[in-house]
Amino acid sequence: MMIMFGQVSSALEKELRAEIRKDGVVIWLDADHHYTGFVDGLRARRQNGELPYEVTAYRGSHLELMFQLEGIAAGPTRAPLLIHMPGFNEESIKASPVYEFYLAGKRFRRAMKTLVVEAATSHAAPEAIALFADSPDLSLEAADEWVKACIEAASGGFQAQLKLRGAEGVLQDLLGGTFQLTDPKYATEFWEQWTVWTGITQQWPLYGLGATHDWASWAFALAGWALSVEFVDDLQREPVSPLLRGVGELPQAVKLTCRGIARMLRDHHPDFYQRAADDTQALLADEVQVAHARDLGKIDTFRFEEDLVLNAALESLQKTDWNPVLTWATPRVKEPHTSFWLRRDPSRVLAWELLLLGASLGQAIGNAGQTLGGQSIDEAVQFYAMHGEAVDRLHRHLEQRRAAILSPRLPQFHELRAALDEMRVRWRKWADAWALRFSELSRADGFLPSPPMQQRNIFDDVVKPSTEEGLTAFFVVDGLRYEMGQELMRTFEASAGVVASLSPALAELPSETCVGMNALAPVSNGGKLSAVLDKSEKIVGFSTGEFQVLRPEARKRAMHERVGGVNCPWISLEEVVSRDASSLRQSISRAKLVVVHSEEIDKAGESNVGPSVFDDVMSKLRAAWQLLRDAGVRRFVITSDHGFLLLDDRTRISLPHGRKVDPSRRHVYSMVAADHPGEVRVTLEDLGYVGAKGYLMFPETTAVFEVGKRSLNFVHGGNSLQERVIPVLKVVHRSPSGGNTLSYAVKGKVKEGVAGMHCLELIVEVQAQVALGFGASREIELSMHVPDRRDARVELCQARGARTEAGSIHAPVGKPFEVFFKLSGQTDQRVPVEVFHPSKVADVTPFLPDHRFDLSASGEVFEDEQRDEKEHEDIDWLAKMPDDARPIFEHLAKHGVVTEEEIIALTGKSRAARAFATHVEAYVRLAPFDLKVDHIGGIKRYFREGGKK
Repeated sequence: MMIMFGQVSSALEKELRAEIRKDGVVIWLDADHHYTGFVDGLRARRQNGELPYEVTAYRGSHLELMFQLEGIAAGPTRAPLLIHMPGFNEESIKASPVYEFYLAGKRFRRAMKTLVVEAATSHAAPEAIALFADSPDLSLEAADEWVKACIEAASGGFQAQLKLRGAEGVLQDLLGGTFQLTDPKYATEFWEQWTVWTGITQQWPLYGLGATHDWASWAFALAGWALSVEFVDDLQREPVSPLLRGVGELPQAVKLTCRGIARMLRDHHPDFYQRAADDTQALLADEVQVAHARDLGKIDTFRFEEDLVLNAALESLQKTDWNPVLTWATPRVKEPHTSFWLRRDPSRVLAWELLLLGASLGQAIGNAGQTLGGQSIDEAVQFYAMHGEAVDRLHRHLEQRRAAILSPRLPQFHELRAALDEMRVRWRKWADAWALRFSELSRADGFLPSPPMQQRNIFDDVVKPSTEEGLTAFFVVDGLRYEMGQELMRTFEASAGVVASLSPALAELPSETCVGMNALAPVSNGGKLSAVLDKSEKIVGFSTGEFQVLRPEARKRAMHERVGGVNCPWISLEEVVSRDASSLRQSISRAKLVVVHSEEIDKAGESNVGPSVFDDVMSKLRAAWQLLRDAGVRRFVITSDHGFLLLDDRTRISLPHGRKVDPSRRHVYSMVAADHPGEVRVTLEDLGYVGAKGYLMFPETTAVFEVGKRSLNFVHGGNSLQERVIPVLKVVHRSPSGGNTLSYAVKGKVKEGVAGMHCLELIVEVQAQVALGFGASREIELSMHVPDRRDARVELCQARGARTEAGSIHAPVGKPFEVFFKLSGQTDQRVPVEVFHPSKVADVTPFLPDHRFDLSASGEVFEDEQRDEKEHEDIDWLAKMPDDARPIFEHLAKHGVVTEEEIIALTGKSRAARAFATHVEAYVRLAPFDLKVDHIGGIKRYFREGGKK
């Protein structure tokens, strides 16, 4: 019996026959298993003698396939042959015994969508073909049936044409204006068919509209019903509206059709969907009135659902009920693209992110408990490392994101800010309770832990032994807390061939840079530190016995002498990430130890802009690790001089101690053994300092001493766990890094901003492979900055289609994504923004759009970055200005005002003033300032506004 194929299958067989006739042997790589049934049909037809070529197929056994091929290929000439390999692609076929045939024959692949489009052409409208080809359950069998229906419908009636288009297709036609009703009597058939598809009832408003009504009204009636069915199907209770009576009993297939319509409208007609949803919501006022967040499902069909759940989450956060907040917030933050209303208003995602962080912090505090565990200093530190660091990490993340994204443009801003303020209070109470217990243990057990946990022993116990195994990179990061080390370790552990271990140590007291950084050098002698004092008897460094270790040069000398080697490179973190692996390899080629130092965290904190910088430093640390690994370093030790406390004006507690000029914010030196309320005291001798007399006093909680200076949110120097527990992170690579052999480019365009945020649509594309090898990255790390403006900061708010982690964008290669961001700096003006790869780990061409973005003055600057503005003068924007406008804007930049007569004189063209007025808005986008137009005394003038003065 002859086996018959459908229209699409027949076209595919015809194409295969031509390929086999031309090339002899064809290997079909069917990676997605689309065509297994079709090939089985070909094999049956071959057995019936209907095909002029052999058909073999892999069906789970290579051995069976090779037996088939052996019989076919045994003759003196190779017969025309098709080999079907389902589940294989160009890479996996290399491991198959069929690879020999693959090399000798012709590869064949066929995309199902393309096949359907080509086979259905002339049998259906292009829009209908495209809609069918995009269906998620597309198959060859379904395509054959659909094309058959298309052919039959060509001679059928109105009902057949409706069935051919399907519910979604008809609605698409209505919205596109291509729907035609050739006879008014067909309106009844139309509504009858929609009842079959969606279950729409005559009670639904606008049901049964006649041909005299516009198609938009028809579309609204149909869409509103479909949205209502989706809403009820997702609802956790019975609906109360009479309009929705019986919807819950509709067949599952009908509900799925309505869900498909709603999904299609959200994806392809978002403006119409928003109007239809809002208008339908107005029809369902009784549902809105009785709705509770707990009744709603996973899909926010209507706007009120998203509003209701957001308000409920905010209320739960205020009531310290963390689980509902986490349940609602997690999918909205992790997968915001799944919610229509979040796609329409990205500011809502930011509000959800803050709610998620707040609830996560509350949950972490509950898990850690209000009491610090342990009966000794060592046990307390280990308890903090196990249970407390997560609290401080989440607190830091919340403060970072609060600084970046909390603004009055966010929904429920005032209530959200108040709830986050309460989370600050909650964290402060927890931190004070743990600090008080740690102070009690310090009094009883001593302020120094056992030797393995002492900062002074890190070099000799950890770094030096590592250098004896091979070249070691020693990172000394000013202000890196233990929880930051934990975050870094998670990154390192995710890399193949890496063995990472993290242990806590206690910073020396006071927990200041001059003490901790110098103690990281090998200056300990028998467990004691020979202190170097300044004129006020404060510790500024230590002595090795031969020389004083006060500054980086002396630290380098002490380390180099201890480990040996031809040299001991001392490189800043900024320098490492600005160089490539080849350059670094030359610098470290004859060393046993390379020291990477960073001060960014501490400097930013002391300038009161720490939260906006922390993630940038973490990103650079990861990049430096990767670059040095590519340069040949396989052993790393990462630690710090001290940690820090993140405080705020609302919860900060000031503690008086004598004159305000005596104490530092978190400690005070004293020669008098006096006990003060709320303080804890230790002798310098008990801290193992030789040559130092007197006492150190600290607040026993997270309070700060009154010092008569402006308050800081970033403080250290005290005895709290956040200040003293530092990471000792050891990383060993079992094999060298393979490197990345591809070059990439970032491309993009400016999109309209939303909710006070700027927006860029970007894509990372592969440009070229610069060397042989494997090395394609699935993701490229990107950052953003304002070129040549260190005082200007880019606050990354959100990314669609890409991951954001620790202040960086992890962009998929070859897929478009959107980035939302804010800008802040010293003055209001317009500035360029560059998207770039933050290190030399990969070769990435940055993207610098011609457009200039509004920068808002924050009044916060780094103290060492207050330079003359002329150093920042950026003239590149003039080069990008059109020729006719360039002299005008150059005049405005210098003088601040230009008249129409001056425009004519500057350009030498009599019509220049009119042309300038026509295009001025486009010109301003390229300039670092705005323009204001005014008429004074009958003369039209353009005044420069904002930007450079």
